[in-house]
Amino acid sequence: MKPEMPWGGGRILELDTEECWELMGGRETGRVGWGGPEGQTIHPVNHAVGNGAVWLRTTAYSSLAREADESPVAFQVDDIDDVTRAGWSVLVRGTAHLTWPGEAARDLPELEPWVEGLRPVWVQIRPTAVTGRRLLPR
Repeated sequence: MKPEMPWGGGRILELDTEECWELMGGRETGRVGWGGPEGQTIHPVNHAVGNGAVWLRTTAYSSLAREADESPVAFQVDDIDDVTRAGWSVLVRGTAHLTWPGEAARDLPELEPWVEGLRPVWVQIRPTAVTGRRLLPR
């Protein structure tokens, strides 16, 4: 972890990249965001991490598939405790790359979509930046 910084009643610690990846890998849900024709869009998704990327699955007709291929995206995952007012948050900024059914894809992580129906399109978020912060209890 990086040095502590004061913020409100608790303290914030900047997380190093390795810890960010570990925390993301320990959670199954997060949020993906991108800019589309209707403005900024954010969706909750389940995810996996592997090969230095964040992976999602979606349908071919989803707004994510239609609007975000080869576009800048953000992905956030966090864990917050409302009682202690402590937690952490990891933010990945990068580019979404879609792999359509029938395209060669290798080394895909295990990822079972939570929602019903087929989700044959893989979304790989290739990071340009991975940052995180931990809020310590007061």
